[in-house]
Amino acid sequence: MSEKPEKKPRKEITKRKVLNAAKELFIQQGVESVNMHQIALTAKVGQASLYRQYNKLSDICADIVREECQVLIDDTQYYLSNTNENLSSLDKLYQVIIKFVSYLEFRVDWICEVTRASTNYRPIQSPLYQWMRKICTELLLEAVEKGEIIDVDVPFTVEAILGTLNNVDEQLLHQGYTIKRILEGIENIYFNGLRKSTN
Repeated sequence: MSEKPEKKPRKEITKRKVLNAAKELFIQQGVESVNMHQIALTAKVGQASLYRQYNKLSDICADIVREECQVLIDDTQYYLSNTNENLSSLDKLYQVIIKFVSYLEFRVDWICEVTRASTNYRPIQSPLYQWMRKICTELLLEAVEKGEIIDVDVPFTVEAILGTLNNVDEQLLHQGYTIKRILEGIENIYFNGLRKSTN
C-alpha cells in the first residue's frame, strides 16, 4: 500500500497563497498601489492569517525577491565554480553583471520596484543587492590581490556599481537605453578604467 503524500502545513500553504497573490497584484498594479488588505482578499486568506505571516508589505516583497532571484543566484554560483581559471577576476565580475542585468531585463517592469520596496525603499539594501554586494566585493578584492587592477577603494567602487544597477528599470523603461548600451557604459566606466595598463 503506497504512502499518502505528506500534507503541507497550513502556515506554508498560507504563505504560498500570499506570495502568489502579491506577485500577481504587483505585476498588474505596481507595488505602490497595493496594500495588505488587497493581498489578503486576492489570496483568500484572513487578515489575521496574513499578519501572522508578514507584519508589513516590505517583508512580502523581500520574500518575493528571494524566490524570484534564486535562479540568478544559482546560475551565478555555478558559473563562478566552473569558469576558466585563466579568466581574470575583473572579467568574471563583468560576466556576473551581464547575468544580473540580463536577468532583470525580462522582469524590469516590476521586479526592480519590488526589490526597492523590500527594504522600504532604502537604496540597494534588498536581499538581491546584499548578495550582489558580496559577489562584487569578493571579486574586486581578488582582482586587487592578483594585481589585475589599479589601487582602488573597493567598498566605494562596489557601491557605485550597485547604484548604477539599481536604476536599470529607469534606464530601460524611461531613458530608452538598450541592454547593450547599459553594459557597455558599465564596462567603460567601471572596468576599463580599473585595468592596469599592459604597457
